[in-house]
Amino acid sequence: MAWQWHIPSAALAESPFIRKVSDEDDERREPIDAQPYFDESLITLVDVGGADEAELYVRLAADLDGGEAMALAIATQRGWTLATDDRKAKRLAGDLGVSVITTPELMQRWAKASKMRPARLRNLLSNIESGARFAPGEDAPGYEWWTAQVGI
Repeated sequence: MAWQWHIPSAALAESPFIRKVSDEDDERREPIDAQPYFDESLITLVDVGGADEAELYVRLAADLDGGEAMALAIATQRGWTLATDDRKAKRLAGDLGVSVITTPELMQRWAKASKMRPARLRNLLSNIESGARFAPGEDAPGYEWWTAQVGI
């Protein structure tokens, strides 16, 4: 079954740039242009809808940043899986009965489904580590798989 990808407007607003590192180790911020993904219907931009979703969003925003709060409120009300690596968001999702998938789990599923070559996968994971400054913690689901792929 193919997944449908949604991004809450608050999450999109919180991430306007990605870090790019050159061969000379110079770092620059490059604007993220999500419009082509919306145009191709690869990602759908969503916002809170209805009083219940809005109330839950406001309540969650007391404990989470706006993007995580909106994503969790929407996932809760619509019965969607939440993609996050945020510890507090994962804990609150569990309290609300929302399924969570993490970046390592997503990448592992995608690599397997696409039969991605190991060198390409290693490059993509390295780009995530440098561009998003993300690496899974040792207790994260998929940590062993991720570290095996990047050759740590």
